[in-house]
Amino acid sequence: MTTENQLVGDDVVEAEIARFAAGMDLDLDPKGLDDEDKQSLEDALRRVRRAIKAGRLAINDDCEPVFKPASGGSLITFHEPKGASFMAADQKKKGHDVAKTYAALADMTEENPSRFAEMPGRDLKVCTALFGLFMAG
Repeated sequence: MTTENQLVGDDVVEAEIARFAAGMDLDLDPKGLDDEDKQSLEDALRRVRRAIKAGRLAINDDCEPVFKPASGGSLITFHEPKGASFMAADQKKKGHDVAKTYAALADMTEENPSRFAEMPGRDLKVCTALFGLFMAG
């Protein structure tokens, strides 16, 4: 059953998450994770579910998440991370974890890191949740 703020039904949401996980070969099963990692996975999945329900996130034919920021601007496609995505993060100084995350996000999405630096929290939370799912799986 959909609510006023929910454009996509729960069954479709779960099917899309399963298709994303299968297409990207992600293991999103919390078994074997410690409590902190389980909570991080649950938080990321909750954000992704809400974005799909609201019609702000879709999974394309290549199983890539495509995000429509609430703040406007062009769609952001999250491609499967490559080694270069992690290398982009390594180019940042030790302790600069946010800059490392933005560098990896930029590589995965073919966007400029400044897009994430200037993004309001409501959009950034979805982007970092997707990043977390790619890293968890």
